Amino acid sequence: MSERPGIIPLSVAAGGAQAAAAPVIDAPPPRDVRRAADLVRLLVSGTVLVMTVLSAAVAPASTRRMQHGLLDAATALPPGLRDGVVGAVQAVAVVAPVVAIGVLVARRRGDAILRVVPAAALGALLAWSVTHLALKRARPGLWPQVLVGRGALVHAGWPSAAYLAACAAAVVAAGPWLDTRLRRTWWTLTVACAVLSVAAAAIMPLEAVAALAVGGVAGSAVLLLAGGPADRPAPQAVADALVACGIPLAALRETPSPDRRPGEGVRYGAETTTGARLTVQVLGPEDRHRDVFHRLARLTLLRHPADTGAHSPLATVEHELLMLVFAGRTGARAAEPVIAYPVAEGGSLLVTVEHAARPLSAFPGEEITDQILTGVWTSVGRLQKHRLAHRALRPEHILVEPDGASRLTAFARARLGAAPDALGSDIAELLATTATRVGAHRATQCALAGLGPGPLATALPYLQPLALLGPAQREAARYDQARARVAGTGAKRRTVRPGGRPSLLRDLSAEVTAATGAEPTRLAHLARFTWKSIFGLVGAFLVLHLVLPQFANAPAVITALRHADWWWVLAVLPVTFISQAFSTCLQLGTIPARLPFGPTYEVQFASSFLNRITPSNVGGMALNLRYLQKTGIETGAATASVGLQSLAGAASNAVLAAGFFAWAGQHHAGMHLHLPPGRYVLPAIALTLAAAGLLGVTPPGRRFLHEKVWPFLRAAVSTLTGIASDPAKLALLVTGALGLPLIQVVGLALSVRAFGGDLPFVQAGAVYMAARLVANAAPVPGGLGALEAGLIAGLTALGVAAGAATSAVLVYRLLTFWLNVPLGALALGLVQRKGYV
Repeated sequence: MSERPGIIPLSVAAGGAQAAAAPVIDAPPPRDVRRAADLVRLLVSGTVLVMTVLSAAVAPASTRRMQHGLLDAATALPPGLRDGVVGAVQAVAVVAPVVAIGVLVARRRGDAILRVVPAAALGALLAWSVTHLALKRARPGLWPQVLVGRGALVHAGWPSAAYLAACAAAVVAAGPWLDTRLRRTWWTLTVACAVLSVAAAAIMPLEAVAALAVGGVAGSAVLLLAGGPADRPAPQAVADALVACGIPLAALRETPSPDRRPGEGVRYGAETTTGARLTVQVLGPEDRHRDVFHRLARLTLLRHPADTGAHSPLATVEHELLMLVFAGRTGARAAEPVIAYPVAEGGSLLVTVEHAARPLSAFPGEEITDQILTGVWTSVGRLQKHRLAHRALRPEHILVEPDGASRLTAFARARLGAAPDALGSDIAELLATTATRVGAHRATQCALAGLGPGPLATALPYLQPLALLGPAQREAARYDQARARVAGTGAKRRTVRPGGRPSLLRDLSAEVTAATGAEPTRLAHLARFTWKSIFGLVGAFLVLHLVLPQFANAPAVITALRHADWWWVLAVLPVTFISQAFSTCLQLGTIPARLPFGPTYEVQFASSFLNRITPSNVGGMALNLRYLQKTGIETGAATASVGLQSLAGAASNAVLAAGFFAWAGQHHAGMHLHLPPGRYVLPAIALTLAAAGLLGVTPPGRRFLHEKVWPFLRAAVSTLTGIASDPAKLALLVTGALGLPLIQVVGLALSVRAFGGDLPFVQAGAVYMAARLVANAAPVPGGLGALEAGLIAGLTALGVAAGAATSAVLVYRLLTFWLNVPLGALALGLVQRKGYV
C-alpha cells in the first residue's frame, strides 16, 4: 500500500501481472431505454415549433412581409439556376431515403426501421396540419405564381414541408443506431435540402423551419414511447479500456443496483488475474444529458446553486477521483480510488477497490444500528471540517461492510472549499433521509454523537424542502404522506388542524434545537422565486394591461356617485364578506374531514386575491389544494375536493342560469338561452381515448397508471363516498354552491337600485348569469372587462338607462371585485405567517 491514504496504487490492483487470456464478460443483453437526449431534443424542437406557430398566428402581416422579402431575393436568381437547385434537391430527396433504408436493412437494424416508419408518418401528418392550419395565413400571396412553370424532376413545390418533416423525423428516429459520421451525413442532407428549397423559393422559410422542428418532435416522441439504445459504452469496450490502462482483467460482470439514480452511470464488478476485486463505474453521454435536468432545476429554483458547468464523462470521473483522494486525506472512510480512464464510444470509467458491503438504503430500519449511523456521521464530520461538500449525501451512496464500518461513495458532485449552504444542506439531506428509516429522534442523536452540537446546529437553516432538492425531497415527502395516511385511517370524520400535516423537517428542526441547545434559527433564503416575487410580476402585468384602462371610467363613476343613494351603495358592501362565507361553506362541504371555519374563511379571502390575478381561478384552486394538503389530507382527496368545488360551482351556475332565463323569459320576450354547441364533445372523447391507449400500451404509461393514477382515483372516490353519506356535508355543499352566485345577484340588484334603476330580481339574475357565461370564456382574471361589458349590455337591453347601468356595474365591481384585492392580499400574508399554506 502507498503511504498516502485515500488512493490505491495501480500496481496493487494489477498485482504486477502480465497480459492474460481474454476476460470473461457477464452482462445482460442490451435493452431499449428512454434516453434523456431524446427528451432534450423534444423540448428544444417543441419550443422552436411553438415560436414558429406563434409568430404566424400573432403577427401574420409582419411574417408575410418578411417572407415576401426573402421571396423577392429568391426570384431575383436566374431561372436556370433555380431549376438546377430544385432538381438537385429533388434528386437527393428521392435517393437519400432509399439509401438510408438500404443501409439499415444491410446492417439488420430491424428495430430501427420499426421506429423510422411511424416517426416519418407522424412527422408528415403533423407538418401537414401545422402548415395548413397555422402557417398558411403567413404565406405571401405572390408565392403560388412564382412556382408556375418552374420545376425539374417534378413540380417545384416538391419536396413539401410534410416530406421534409418526414425525413427529419426518420433521421432522428434512426439516430441511436447510426454512428456519428452517418448521422451527421443524413442531417446535413436534410438541412441542406430545406435551405436550398428556401433559396429556390420552392418552400417558404417559416414552413421549412417548422418542418425541421416537427421532425425533431415526431422522431423524439417515437423514441421516448418505444425506447432506443442507451448512449453508454458496451461491456466489451469497458473490458478493453480496463486492459488498456494496465489492469489484468479476468472477469467483468454488470451489477445492477436499484438505488442508482439517473446520471450516475452503470456499475460493474471486476476481478483481476491476481484475485483483486474492483468496482468500475462507467459513464456515457446519456448520463451527461440526464445531469442537465438536475443542474437546470437547481439553477431555476435556487438563488446560489453553486453548481459546476457541464462536464464530459472523462472530466466527471477525473473530478470524482480527485474528490475521493481528498476525502481519504481528511480521514473520512470513503471508497478507495484506483484510476479514471476514457472508454470508447464517448464514455469513461472510474475504478475503485471493491469491498463486501451493501448500501445503507438496502437495510431495513430495524437493522440500522446506532454504531452504523454514528460511524457515517463521523466521516461526514471530517469532510465538514475540511469544507468538502458531498452534495448527494443519501443512504444509497453509503456502503456498509459486515462489521458495521461504512464508506462514502458517489463524489461526482462534490466540491472543495464549499459554501456554508452546501455544507449545511449535506447535513440536512443525510439527516432527513436517515430519519425516514429510523425516526427523527434516533437520527438526530446519532448525528449529534458523530458530529457534535456545533456542526449539527449548522443544519437548522437548511431543514427545508429546497435544501433537499431531488431524491431526498421526494423521500421526505413520501414519508410525510405515509404518516398523514396512517393518521387518517379509520377516521372519516376526523377534525384536522390547519398547518397540522405531519412534517419530518419540522420534527427534525425541533429535535436538533433540543439536542444542541441552539437558538431557533430562521430558514435560509434559498429560493430564487418566491410567492412575493411571482405575485409582484403578475400584479405589475395586471396593472399595466388590465387595471389602468379601467381608470378611464373613473370620472363617470365619481359623477354617478354624487347622485347615488348611499344607503343602497352601503348595502352592497357586505356582499364581499358574505360571498367568502359561502365559499367557506362550499369548501367545508367537499371534504369528509372537519375543517375549522375561521382559518378556512381566511384562506378563501386569500384565494379570492389570487383569482384576481390568475385566469380561470387557477391561483385560488392551487391555494385551496395547498391548504388541504397542509392540514394532513391526502393529495388525492384534496384534489378531489378542489375539483368537486369547481364542478359544484359549474352545476349551480347552470341550474340558476336555466331557472333565471326560464323565469325571466316569461316576462320579457328578449330573454333567450343559447347553450354552446356540442361539436367539441367527440374530439374531446377521441383525445381522451387516445391518451388512455398510450398509457395502457406503453410500459411507462402502465407504471404511471399503477403508481400515480389509481391511488389518486381511490382517494378521490373515497372522498366523494364520504361526502355523499353525510347529510350535513351535502347541505353545506348545496348552500355554498347556490349561495355564492345568488349573493352576487343580490349585490348587482342593490347596485342598480342605488342609481335609480327599477329592475326585478329575476331579471337581474338573468343578466348576471348571462354575463357570467360570457366572462368565463374570456382568458382574463375574474372575467375583467368581459363581465362588465356583459352586465352593461344586459341591463340596457332590459330598459335601464345607459348612464345608470354603467355606474351601477362599475360600483358593483368596485365593491365586490376590487375590494377583494387589498383584503385578499392581507389574508394571504396572514395565512402564510400562520403556516396554513
